[in-house]
Amino acid sequence: MRTAYRRWSAYPYSGEQKPPTPYPAAASYPMFFITRGVNNSFLDPLGQPIKWKIKNPSSVDWESELLRVEQTLSRLTSQQTQIANYWANAETTENMTPIIFHLAKKYKLGSPLVARILAYFHGGINDAFVISWYFKYLWDVARPNQYGRNINPVLPTPRFPAYPSAHATVAGCGEAVLSYIFPADATDIKIIMEQCALSRLYAGVHFKVDNDEGLRLGRQIGGMVVEVMKRENSTMNRF
Repeated sequence: MRTAYRRWSAYPYSGEQKPPTPYPAAASYPMFFITRGVNNSFLDPLGQPIKWKIKNPSSVDWESELLRVEQTLSRLTSQQTQIANYWANAETTENMTPIIFHLAKKYKLGSPLVARILAYFHGGINDAFVISWYFKYLWDVARPNQYGRNINPVLPTPRFPAYPSAHATVAGCGEAVLSYIFPADATDIKIIMEQCALSRLYAGVHFKVDNDEGLRLGRQIGGMVVEVMKRENSTMNRF
């Protein structure tokens, strides 16, 4: 039987005395492809209500998730530690944007087209951040280090709720957008983006389900961006 999950705003981080302070501002930022409806509903680019593809955290076995974090950290390799640091020591998109320039050079794309690709990509990433923050504060899911267990994260735990992982949501969105534009390179893009998501488990700051569901949510958002690009196919050829 599932037990109620811990709330991020109700438990202190390891070594602290008071619960963390909420700061949900990013959840209210404007978006480019998604529109806010009424009563916390959202509309896709065609104005249709969105049914989000993400599990309710009440359906997750958090004890099993916690055990997975503990096991991962106890067996962490030097390569996994490097992956955790690579994706944490810079803005997420700082490590993703070079992929676009590399592929632009590979396919000899002109500057105006590269600018459009960057616009679609970053517009989608903006929306992925907003929606991930919306769900973070809607569900208020605790981090691994709030369970009073012997968890020593590789990196400092961020000061906002866990579920879903923003790294993973952004990665899923970026994967969908770039894989549509560059289908021949979709496998490599998928590997990179999934590594980004998994890095948060290696860091010990997220549960695996945070990453899995973040990827799924991000791919859904990226799919909406792709639908817009398809309608503008005359100016956005695939390579």
